[in-house]
Amino acid sequence: MNKFINESKRQFTIDKVLLLVLLGLASFSIAGIYASAPLLNGGQDAANGLIKQQIFWFGVGIGVIIFLIKFGIDRIFSLVNYVYIILMIALLGLLIPKFGIAKPGFIPLTNGIYGWYRFPFASFQPSEFMKICLVIMAANTITKHNAEKTDQSFKSDFQLIAKIAVFALPPLILILLQPDTGIPIVIIISLAVMFMLSGVRKEWFIIVGTIAIGSLLGIVFLYNNYPEILGKMLGGGSTGYRLDRFYGWLDYEKYANTHGYQLFRALISYGTAGFTGHPIGELIAPFPEAQTDFIFAVISNYYGFIGGASVILLSIAFDIRVTQITLRSDLNRERYMMMGVLGMIVFQQVENIGMIMALLPITGITLPFVSYGGSSIVSYMLALAVVFYMHSETTNRHRH
Repeated sequence: MNKFINESKRQFTIDKVLLLVLLGLASFSIAGIYASAPLLNGGQDAANGLIKQQIFWFGVGIGVIIFLIKFGIDRIFSLVNYVYIILMIALLGLLIPKFGIAKPGFIPLTNGIYGWYRFPFASFQPSEFMKICLVIMAANTITKHNAEKTDQSFKSDFQLIAKIAVFALPPLILILLQPDTGIPIVIIISLAVMFMLSGVRKEWFIIVGTIAIGSLLGIVFLYNNYPEILGKMLGGGSTGYRLDRFYGWLDYEKYANTHGYQLFRALISYGTAGFTGHPIGELIAPFPEAQTDFIFAVISNYYGFIGGASVILLSIAFDIRVTQITLRSDLNRERYMMMGVLGMIVFQQVENIGMIMALLPITGITLPFVSYGGSSIVSYMLALAVVFYMHSETTNRHRH
């Protein structure tokens, strides 16, 4: 009887701290897009159009959160396999122009990638939703695996890897064929974080750490001594665009007019912005992708150290709050999912801000909740619905 009484008294409790942080990031997103006008084709009119779309997508995302909380977070986990099939079909469709089968106008080549379906009313990037879909499927898989395993052994851990690889490898391959390397890196990082925190043997931390450090040192060695080999490994030979990104990162001054064009001009822009930034509307040095990959450079350029530091602090506050909610929750499946999403978001934050500061190579990875992009915003709002639900359930448990 007490159970039913408690259920009847249960109410949804919004996490005001996380909501305020999210609104802060959204505000800087709008402010950054507005300030990017001098860097866009179409100027202020183009910026105003993007602002309207960004506000619309934030509205859609909030609507998704409300819908899922009202009608059940469990639907995310129970319907994910059907969503996976739909997204796989969408990813396959993007390869139609890639291999010359047909040239539909709604699948344009954008920055060398066939990654979007573009319609008059909106754009749809399947890979953004697929990365969240894979995290949810991995959470289901890990929960079931841990419930069934009888011992903690390397054999059991390898079985878990195989189970995840079965559904993760096909979309990874399709996304790489677009060709997009940024989102596959994000997916791999998120799944690796989930695996490491799923209760596997502690030796995996040493193994994965050694592989990561060894890979980084190997890339640097090949870049300095055998760039042609590195180019073949990255795709496209010694003149491939992926290798060009290393040239533009490690020696952006030497390649200021070619491979380092974007980074060099971004550094000039925000490097001279001072504490409060350049006057909005003043063009210091042009660079592409101002509203997406390089929006942090725009914010630092026109809002100075105050703007850039505020975005970093808000991003850290977001990560800390989501971590707190995740650790306090006793919902295992949801916790595993948020471990992957949090790993995904933190990696994107570090990589995006790091590449703009020339600390990391340019990868085309956006800044969550700040960069322009409807697919990214709505897909992450799906995950935030789970976070808000976890907070509410934890609050209700303590209340009763």
